[in-house]
Amino acid sequence: MQGIRNPARLKVLSDEQVDAIHEASLTLLERTGARFDSPDAVRRLREGGALDHPSRKNVLTFPRSVVEDAIRKIPRYATYCARDPKNDVTFDGEHSFAHALGGNPAILDAETGEIRSSTLADVEATTRLQDALKNCHTASPLVVATDVPGPLLVIKTVEAMIRNTSKCVPGYALRTPEVDVLLEMGAAVAGGREELRRRPFFTLYGSPSSPLTYDGHVCDVMLLAAEHGIPVDIVPCPIAGGTAPLSLAGGLAQQNAELLAGVMLLQTVDPKLPSQYSGRLSLLDLRSGKNLWGLPELGLVSAATVQIAHRYHMTADVYGVTTDANGWDLQIGLERMIAALPPALAGADNLSGIGGAWENAGSLEMAVIDDEIYEDVFRMVRGIEVDEDRLALDVIDKVGPMGNFLAQRHTMKYLREGEMRNSPLWDKRTMDRARQEGIRPIQDAAREKVRRILQEHAVTPLDPDVDRELTRAVTEGAKRLLKAA
Repeated sequence: MQGIRNPARLKVLSDEQVDAIHEASLTLLERTGARFDSPDAVRRLREGGALDHPSRKNVLTFPRSVVEDAIRKIPRYATYCARDPKNDVTFDGEHSFAHALGGNPAILDAETGEIRSSTLADVEATTRLQDALKNCHTASPLVVATDVPGPLLVIKTVEAMIRNTSKCVPGYALRTPEVDVLLEMGAAVAGGREELRRRPFFTLYGSPSSPLTYDGHVCDVMLLAAEHGIPVDIVPCPIAGGTAPLSLAGGLAQQNAELLAGVMLLQTVDPKLPSQYSGRLSLLDLRSGKNLWGLPELGLVSAATVQIAHRYHMTADVYGVTTDANGWDLQIGLERMIAALPPALAGADNLSGIGGAWENAGSLEMAVIDDEIYEDVFRMVRGIEVDEDRLALDVIDKVGPMGNFLAQRHTMKYLREGEMRNSPLWDKRTMDRARQEGIRPIQDAAREKVRRILQEHAVTPLDPDVDRELTRAVTEGAKRLLKAA
């Protein structure tokens, strides 16, 4: 899958500031350390050179030389495979991609306008929509299936995604028994365990509990996935003012230390395993206790995270479109753009957020709108190309003073090539025409597009034999998970 060529390199931090944050992270790992509540993780890391903290239980410290050696081993970018190879995503540091927000337990109902718990049918619909959207380069679990038994939530959500997209599936697992079932499901689709290792079409992630703590289940999920060649993205989510310093530099240093700790854990299995630098530093509203999303600072720290990730030649996956708005208003568009544009201009490899609406809820309409927002963002990061034909000296000379360029082939050529971006979803009518025909709210236009896509879009189906094998893997895995619950 072709990403968006991104030559933009906005710097919100100087090179010296990036180095200072890096150095602070090394100091944190060497002096403060990180906690790992998994005996297996602790054993592996000790064997790799980590030391027991003199007074803190399960906390390991990392000598500078150990961390620097791990950084040198980090692979330069990676390809994330898809069920259909044409949808493979290759991160190379030169192109940008986007994906949906993940893990919402609720959805904004497109018919009633009310927020309700999400269902398996919603997982199917949101995944099929992502399969169709141009700027959803992978298909994330925008919502999860809360209407299935709790022990089956993960595997039924991922199963629905596999059946409704041929794009790469960033999945998730909370416990190792779920990973075991996901591996069986993946092998059923890929054609065996070795083929799944060669072309893993889904990924998993590990998210530390800030500050500086890796839960035992998180460690074990990361290690098991890595042992089978499944890419594991590291997703530190410190909250400035709550689980991280309110000072942005301090939050970035802590986030980086947490991420490097995860890198070292994965390297105990395979130093070449693909992994994204998925920094998710956010900010706390000290008055209400909720996270704040629609802030200029969120765009700033996301852009800074891109710079830090690129220092290690890692794929930077950061916050993109997001908002604190509680309705379809001016705020929702303003905040989504100020959150997405800075990291995109900084050269983000992967931008998140598509379809995330109000707190913990996904939205089909918002996903369609976000797809258009990213199209605008990606047009901006492409910049302005300057060459002899685009300078158009001969065309300007031909038209001359008092002429116009409407009939020139040069005009039509660059219109077709996308020199000017004019979204069909945005309302660009004249005011007089809009008044005559009626003002069209953006969410209504998006809802119409959602209905059209869900009616018309055909997902590349699984081969019938593969479909049966997937059903068998899910059925047998579900029995084990329910029995163990």
